[in-house]
Amino acid sequence: MIMKRILFLVLISLLVISCMIQAQDNKTTGYSVDSNGVSDSGMLTGTFIEQMPTFPGGEKKLLEFISKNIIYPEKAKNEKIEGRVICKFSVNRDGSVSDIKVVSSLDPSCDAEAIRVLKLLPKFIPGMQDKIPVRVWYTLPVIFKLKR
Repeated sequence: MIMKRILFLVLISLLVISCMIQAQDNKTTGYSVDSNGVSDSGMLTGTFIEQMPTFPGGEKKLLEFISKNIIYPEKAKNEKIEGRVICKFSVNRDGSVSDIKVVSSLDPSCDAEAIRVLKLLPKFIPGMQDKIPVRVWYTLPVIFKLKR
C-alpha cells in the first residue's frame, strides 16, 4: 500500500513538472495566428495558454485512468525494464486526443502500451485562449514500475 502511494506521488510530481516545463517553453517562443487568435490548424504552438486542457476530474483522475488501463508488457516484465515513456499528444478544440507521439522512449513494448492507453483517453476539457477553445500540445510521462 505504501509503495502504491509513493508511486502515485511520483507520478503526480512528474505530471506537474512536465506541465510546468511545457508552460515555461511556451512562454519563450512566438506563434502565428489569424485574426481570431488561432492558427489555421486551430493549434496554438509556442505560446502561453490561458487555460490548459484539463482531464475530467483533474490530474488525479487522469493518473487513475492510466493506472487502471495500463498492462505491463510481458517482455518488459521478463526483462525487468522500468522507467518512463514521455508522450506528447494534441488535445483538440473538442477535447479529443490525437497525434500521440513518444518523445522519450523506454522500450518498444512499453512505448506501444503507453500509446495504446492514451488512445483510450476520454475527451478533455479543451484549452482556452481568449475564451476560444484551442488545440494544445500536452506532454505526459507514463511510468512503468515493477512491484517488488
